[in-house]
Amino acid sequence: EPVFLARADIFKKRTIEKILTFLKILPIYRIRDGKESLKNNDAIFQKTIDVLKNKNGLVILPEGSHAGIRKLRPLKKGIFRIALEAEEANDFKLNIKIIPVGLDWSHYSKFRSRLFVNYGEPISVSDYYEEYKKNAPRALTLLRERLEKELKRYMIHIENDEFYDMIDQLRYIYLPEMIRKKGLRWNKQPNMFNAQKEIIKKLETYIGENPSEAIELKEKTGKYITLLEKLNLRNWVIQKGRFSMPGILGQLILSVMLLPVFIYGAVVNYLPYKVPVILTRKVKDPQFISSFRDVIGMLLFPIYYIILGIISHFIDAEWYYKLAFFIFSPIAGLFAFRYYIGVKKLFAKIRFTVKTWFKNKDLQELKQCYFDIIQKINSL
Repeated sequence: EPVFLARADIFKKRTIEKILTFLKILPIYRIRDGKESLKNNDAIFQKTIDVLKNKNGLVILPEGSHAGIRKLRPLKKGIFRIALEAEEANDFKLNIKIIPVGLDWSHYSKFRSRLFVNYGEPISVSDYYEEYKKNAPRALTLLRERLEKELKRYMIHIENDEFYDMIDQLRYIYLPEMIRKKGLRWNKQPNMFNAQKEIIKKLETYIGENPSEAIELKEKTGKYITLLEKLNLRNWVIQKGRFSMPGILGQLILSVMLLPVFIYGAVVNYLPYKVPVILTRKVKDPQFISSFRDVIGMLLFPIYYIILGIISHFIDAEWYYKLAFFIFSPIAGLFAFRYYIGVKKLFAKIRFTVKTWFKNKDLQELKQCYFDIIQKINSL
């Protein structure tokens, strides 16, 4: 039963505090919460020591802050202070391990995005006992440097600030090519993760050795992204390059045939899908949107389907029709979502094909940009 530490400002409301405490989440106070509040951390640290003493796990986001970028932020000293003070309070007999965990996501807040949780090798706090006894601040620093190094291995970390956007875009643009070159299976998260790590490493080396050439690649990448947005296309469309008319027509016919199922799924499931979106529109911090939607969804979906089941009980129909309605409704909702995404992709294929027929100048320039980018990265 791991205990989590979270920012203290979300504990302000009494009801929320009770819920979070029930879920085994403790507050951690930061300087932005006010200098006076920092003294509350002493009691929290004592609780975390008790957690570790009782052989329970403690889960901490060691950066103590967040931003929508794929880069490790400076680690706060709290995690190291907890680990070493817990050991000191127990005569260095707890044998505490720190396990670095990397998180990678396909999108911060979009529904059904992918999350890759990557567990690293445990770090033994015992390696720093002697240094801690002699010089506690230095032991904390050494342990922090060790964890920083390990975390960077298990997450997508882009070191270069000046070329961050370019690298972030190119690791995505070149990913299918890298997967193909390595003979890996597509859509396997570890394969995609390792391929992206290699792309980033190659690009950062290239930038360090060829700064002037890197500026040209940066401009080319920026132009490519601008043209994608202008034509309302996605990278996968350009990667694919062409689409057969029989295939497009087949998808179009199938979409028309399945339209009634989509309408049913969308209408019946509109509320539980839409309410979390509406309720999070005023959330100022985009990194909290997915968390709020997740919690709202966990509460709303079961309640909604229970209400549907009660309503179906009063419908004048055979019991098996009622059961089918109750079972099929959530499945139809998920189908409606997939259908919506599929139709959007179908229209993207149609737009791309029509613009190709009419030799759209922006599309031709976009294709040339893509070709130049792939050729350049191939040369690395």
